[in-house]
Amino acid sequence: MAQARAVPAASEVRVNRFLALVYLVMAIGMVITALVSTSVSTNPDLTKRILFDPWFGFGLFMIQMIIVVWLSAAVMRMSPVVAFLMFLLYSALTGLTLSAIFLYYSQSTISYTFWLAAGMFLLSSVAGFFIKGDMSGVGRFLLLVLMGWVFGWIFVWLFPRATGLNQAYNFTGILLFAGLTVWDTNRLKKLSAEMEGKQGMGGLAILGALALYLDFINMFLLLLRTSRR
Repeated sequence: MAQARAVPAASEVRVNRFLALVYLVMAIGMVITALVSTSVSTNPDLTKRILFDPWFGFGLFMIQMIIVVWLSAAVMRMSPVVAFLMFLLYSALTGLTLSAIFLYYSQSTISYTFWLAAGMFLLSSVAGFFIKGDMSGVGRFLLLVLMGWVFGWIFVWLFPRATGLNQAYNFTGILLFAGLTVWDTNRLKKLSAEMEGKQGMGGLAILGALALYLDFINMFLLLLRTSRR
């Protein structure tokens, strides 16, 4: 009886260690993003080029998309070290892109919004960790909503002065990425238990960190869009 109890307890400890590694990798990525964005924001010429040069901005966007797609498709076959370096590269490029927000928002607004997003992210992660039921159906629903939300960006782009439409889009996105954080955390907990002792755990940790990183960054940016400049 005691041995039977010890096995699940040991498994739970390994799952917790895996999730701690995922959040550590994500936190390192966030630090890289913050350092790059604040550093680049002190260079007005580079910041303006990122914001106003369409080819430069589009090139950054495409490189980021390629890295995300590549990591998502091949991370389980990569060396964990290579995958980690690619994740750091993506974090640095995101910091380069985000440096433009310092032209639009004050540092106090950015700081306040960051901590608000961090609090929402933490609560969502805790909820995802403690939910015991199967969330696969919820995950499929959230992915469908995400596709519709991305498609809705076209309308926001076509009608930039429609304040009500923009605010509805922002708040819907905030709720969506909070829900995705719950689902991603719950999914990672279950995947780590299923893959325990198998190859690919390092890749799964990087993939999980990337998913949570994207959830947080999008939540932060949408909260920032709803704030006053």
